[in-house]
Formats: sequence, C-alpha cells, structure tokens
Amino acid sequence: MASDTAPEDFVRPDNTLPTIFDLLVLQRGSSIFFDYLRESGAISKRMKNESVKTTLLLPTNKAVISLGWKPHQGPPKPSPDGEIGVEITEEMGKANVERWLSAHILPVDDIDFTSENPLPTLLEGRSVSILKTHTGQSAEWQNYGLAQGDGAIGLKKRIPASNGVLYVIDGTISSE
Repeated sequence: MASDTAPEDFVRPDNTLPTIFDLLVLQRGSSIFFDYLRESGAISKRMKNESVKTTLLLPTNKAVISLGWKPHQGPPKPSPDGEIGVEITEEMGKANVERWLSAHILPVDDIDFTSENPLPTLLEGRSVSILKTHTGQSAEWQNYGLAQGDGAIGLKKRIPASNGVLYVIDGTISSE
C-alpha cells in the first residue's frame, strides 16, 4: 500500500505533522534501521530536529536482513593475506553504522524527481541517482526508484514529516 500522508493513528496535539523520528517509531517493518539509528546520537537528533530538513530512505527489515553482512560490521574486506576478517572493535562498529545510516539520508526536504543530477547523501562522497521505473502512477514519486547496479531500489511508501519526508525503500544504499 502506498501512502502519501502521515499515519492516521499518530496525531500531535497541535495537529502538525510528526517528525521523521516520530514516524520511525510507527514503522514496524523497518525497526532494524530504527534500532541502529537510535544508537547514533547526531543522526537521531537530526531526525527529531524540525528546523533541519531531511529526506530519509528507510530500508525495510527484509532488505536489511538480506544483506550479506550486518551494518555494524560493514561490507567484508579482504585483509593483506587474502582472508576476510570479521573481528570488529566497538569503535569500528559505530563508525560502520554511522556510514551506513548516513548513506540513507539526503540533506533536503524532499527528492526533486525532475533533476537528473545525483543527490548527495550525508555520507561524504556518496550520492544516489533517481531512475524512472514506471509511468502513469497516481503519485509522481511512484514512477521512480533509486538506481542500483543494473536495476532500481523501489520506493514503497512516502510519508511527509514536519522536518522532511520519509521514503520506505525495498533495498539498502551501499556505504561503499
């Protein structure tokens, strides 16, 4: 089901839209990403801050589980002797999570689907590109996906927030 409104069961007393952080609490199908996000002080604060506009590309639990590695591990990297190491210090784990989370955050209030330019993420040097995947959908955003290899990551749901917009996606953005 595609949505273009805030969840009906979440009403703020002043009838304003919830923040992205508030919306994350309600996204049961994306709780793994939210668990990682809550551990990141700076990114968590950004999602709560109504004066900092943000677009969040929120992967589903299924997309995160299908990764061949956990976000705190980072993608496997061969060591000089050719072996793939799995020993991760706590500090390295936090840095890997920050990178992975940052790859899913655009520092804009929404995606400009008319732009052909890659959209920079909070991860330095990493951007995402928009790809037209359909035509004739009722909402413009439903006609697009995020370019990934030879295909596209689908945009499943769009939910506006007081500090930007949240797109539920059916894949993950690489931090590499």
